[in-house]
Amino acid sequence: MEQDVLPLQPTPAAVPWLWKWDELYQLAAMAGKLIELEDGGDRRALGLSNPGLNGKPYATETLWMALQWLNGKEIAPPHRHIAQASRFIIQSEGSYSTVEGNRIFLERGDFVLNPPLLWHDHGSINNNHAIWLDALDIPVTNYLNANFFESHYLDKQKVTKKINASVLKYGNGNYRPLWEDPINEYPPVSVYKWKETLKALNGLKEADEACPYDDLALEYVNSFNGNSSMKTFGASIQLIRPKIHTKAHRHVSSNVYYIFEGSGYSVIDGVRFNWSEGDFLVIPTWAYHEHCNTSESTDAILFSVSDRPLMQAMDKYRQEPLKENDGHQIVHSVFTGNL
Repeated sequence: MEQDVLPLQPTPAAVPWLWKWDELYQLAAMAGKLIELEDGGDRRALGLSNPGLNGKPYATETLWMALQWLNGKEIAPPHRHIAQASRFIIQSEGSYSTVEGNRIFLERGDFVLNPPLLWHDHGSINNNHAIWLDALDIPVTNYLNANFFESHYLDKQKVTKKINASVLKYGNGNYRPLWEDPINEYPPVSVYKWKETLKALNGLKEADEACPYDDLALEYVNSFNGNSSMKTFGASIQLIRPKIHTKAHRHVSSNVYYIFEGSGYSVIDGVRFNWSEGDFLVIPTWAYHEHCNTSESTDAILFSVSDRPLMQAMDKYRQEPLKENDGHQIVHSVFTGNL
């Protein structure tokens, strides 16, 4: 039929979904006890599999998201791949990532980049485990039949630069040594440190401006060219002030949220999703959504990954506000974990 070829609007197979932190943590901790990392670039990662995607281990049609667990004094051996990757650190004391010989020690709230075909490994120098959220464009890479993956011949990379070298050299990414040419393809920093991100959020809070759909939100960008941090997906950090209820809109891009701090709910196409710290939430493309911080005194902070840069690069992106009911959806049900 004609509408199978040219549908009237996006019809994503991915469905809105919520994964609760307590359940994910128990599974990840169990994997930490049962699964040993072996040579060959193995990782201990729990993929967030969207129930609407017929068993595919993807969060949306374009995003692969996973919770990765690293035991204390453990090394996840080096590998590299064509898929673009990033990590948002949930728990870390003494863990690190080494990318192309540059070792960065990780802290809660750090956002770490891993551009294509760069060797990377992870490790820990003490007995404390680490947890982070992985985000990769694996579904897009596989759809294009462009996947490459290689394992390193060593069990860990040789550190060839000073510890935290890119942070020492480029600061928060807004500076570069005068003798170097601009780096345009990817951000010069390999990590956006949480203390700088929080400072920026608090600065935005003082600026007395806000978005009606996201309240206070910042995108992680390449400060050398103004583009998103990665080419096929981007990442944002969002602060919703106490008692703020945003208005609804929809856009041609899918989002996966991690609730970094706080509690509240989101309404997605008329369904209410109650969330709290540590939960993960999927908003499919072209789904109306709005957020509410239910606390009267505490900010809610949400980290999110979106395929918007890909949609914009292909001239497919558009957005639309909800015009009825003063911009708020009518809630017809509450998410219970069943389709």
